[in-house]
Amino acid sequence: MLLIAVWAISTGGIGVVSALFILPASVFALAIGAPGAYVLGRWLRRSPHVPVHLAAFAGYGALLSVVVTAIYALIVTAPTTELAALLDSSWLLIVNTPVTAVGLAGAWFVTAKHARQADAGVVVAPAHDEDPDAATGDALDERYRIISPDRRRRQRPRG
Repeated sequence: MLLIAVWAISTGGIGVVSALFILPASVFALAIGAPGAYVLGRWLRRSPHVPVHLAAFAGYGALLSVVVTAIYALIVTAPTTELAALLDSSWLLIVNTPVTAVGLAGAWFVTAKHARQADAGVVVAPAHDEDPDAATGDALDERYRIISPDRRRRQRPRG
């Protein structure tokens, strides 16, 4: 989504059409990139240094972007078989590589932040003022012990 937004902004809105190309390429990148990201994460799991992880995942994102963009360029220019057409599509790397590197490092950072919070036992609950139904439901859960599907059993208040 970040790549689509950058293309839309950089082309003055025309780049929104690029979503037709970016979304399938993203699925392909996910398929070929996920195993490598898993291996990289396992390799770095003993390193407590966040900058090391950010740099590693940014580098991996840049490498993945180069591979996927090159494959895309080869597929698009395959009918022409001209080197000039392939070189003309190299401008895609100028935009795709840094955006993908930042996106992958940012995704790692958000995931790591949530994982650390979960490990510490910090659970961020949704605010009830945004959803009055949730507040009512939680109040009922606190008031009654058992909600039995048997209609003959009367629910007993706590306490």
